[in-house]
Amino acid sequence: MNFKTETKNPIKSQEIKEIKSGEISEYLVKIEFDGKVSPSKYSIIWEEEQIDILGFWSSLTGTHHIISPDWNMRREESRTASCMPLIALFSKSSDNKVTVALSDPSSPSSLMAGVVEENGCVKIQVDLFSQLCPAITEYEVIIRIDKRKLPLYQCIKDTRKWWGSLGYECAYTPEYAKLPMYSTWYSFHQHTIPEEIIYECKIAKEYGMDTVIVDDGWQTDDNSRGYAFCGDWQVCEAKIPDMKSFVDRIHDLGMKFMIWFSVPFVGFESKNYQRFKGMYLNTRENARASVLDPRFKEVRDYLTDIYANSVEKYGWDGLKLDFIDSFCLSETSSQNFEKMDTVSVEEGLQMLLSETMEKLTKINPDIMIEFRQSYVGPAIAKYGNIFRVGDCPNDAINNRVQSLNLRLTSDTTAVHSDMIMWNNNDTNESVLYQLLAVMFAVPQISVRFDNITSDHKKILANYLNFWKEHRDILLNGELTVQDIDANYSMAQSKKDGQSVAVLYQNVVKVVENSSCEYVFNSTGKDGIYIDTTENKKYEIYDIFGNNYSNGDLTKGTTKLNVKNCEMVKIF
Repeated sequence: MNFKTETKNPIKSQEIKEIKSGEISEYLVKIEFDGKVSPSKYSIIWEEEQIDILGFWSSLTGTHHIISPDWNMRREESRTASCMPLIALFSKSSDNKVTVALSDPSSPSSLMAGVVEENGCVKIQVDLFSQLCPAITEYEVIIRIDKRKLPLYQCIKDTRKWWGSLGYECAYTPEYAKLPMYSTWYSFHQHTIPEEIIYECKIAKEYGMDTVIVDDGWQTDDNSRGYAFCGDWQVCEAKIPDMKSFVDRIHDLGMKFMIWFSVPFVGFESKNYQRFKGMYLNTRENARASVLDPRFKEVRDYLTDIYANSVEKYGWDGLKLDFIDSFCLSETSSQNFEKMDTVSVEEGLQMLLSETMEKLTKINPDIMIEFRQSYVGPAIAKYGNIFRVGDCPNDAINNRVQSLNLRLTSDTTAVHSDMIMWNNNDTNESVLYQLLAVMFAVPQISVRFDNITSDHKKILANYLNFWKEHRDILLNGELTVQDIDANYSMAQSKKDGQSVAVLYQNVVKVVENSSCEYVFNSTGKDGIYIDTTENKKYEIYDIFGNNYSNGDLTKGTTKLNVKNCEMVKIF
């Protein structure tokens, strides 16, 4: 491999050595600086011929897979609190062409790719130390380059396994983290009203939701959004006179109780704002809050004691830890201030999360901890057991793409959808688009049940009943996806001879040698094509779960009149 390096660092020695060859090659990068320095960007650059390369993939690519020119390259910025050092280039058939990853998912790095106009190649660039870092004397990292001709999803899964082999394992995930949840965010926002939440939870439990997440609003009587009143983390008694009783009543319904914290923010209006002066990474004027610096033991002790004491006092079953990706490096991040016990923000954050998990699991070994995109990489996976899609209200496409991306990169961590909501006057099919989009993630629902139509209630109940009945296949089966450039035209999960598939585009569903397949039509049009190598039987179910048509399938390709958003069972 013909690597080129660029840096302004004072270098004593540097080496890029191949330590593994073949279709998966690994290169050890060793840098020794001329003294102890806070390193500036160190770039490693090479080119790949653009032959049968159609698109670009990263964990946060979203719905746009274009390959930009090399003067405006697509990139993945990675560190402990955000994303992962992984990018890939894929073919029209969604096969892997080049998958690039780094062995260090904690230190700030940037991986990027772009078309070189002069020669029709793709320039790949790895920037180490892409953000401010503490002073070091040497550094080592492995660049892993996978060129196997396999479906890209398989190479992505294998990269996650590689990180696991390097010690970046997933936290223990309790069973309740893999069951549908009710969230109060889109349905209540900051208007936290216990009696109304309990009423919603009674219905949610009947529909199959087993946990409620009480979001922002429980800690303040200010409902104007923003984070000016975060940081004290005392229950607002004007809203919740008795938190323990509130939690107990939820438990009496047979549901678990989780609650929201914005981990780094201390608001301008909080009592603690002055206390932490000099211990902030930066200030967010638009949020009316500052960001705590986890390198201070006083900061970490304050936060972890609040979490542990509150879980023990109120019986909370989990925490939704928000805005961890706001622990951003700044000009002060590389300074060594008195009272810090580490100069690295990344290390300080890991200490905070490790101490949080340690204290909470002593109280409740099955504690649930939710993290949200973008802090869903391998460096942070040992500190949380739920990875949720970033906020995308009523956006079925983003929820589909990001939930599948998370499934490919999260190994055994429970992957959750963003909270499902919809316009109460919307069509039945539009509601189902939202639900079918996240079939392969744990669904979170956030609607007010009195406001939705009776049809919407039936659709939701039927969906959750099917999801829970086939949960083992959906979450623990072999997940495959098709047509990355079409934002996944189909996804399927298989286990023990059964499978569940959702068609998001008009593609032919090939029936494999399985005892039973469930296929959902989420294409927006009536009719789907089924190809089978042997005679089969089928049953078609409407959007409410009623079987209304049965028949025989002969081997070959057949168009079945499965209407939009309906399901066919093939056996």
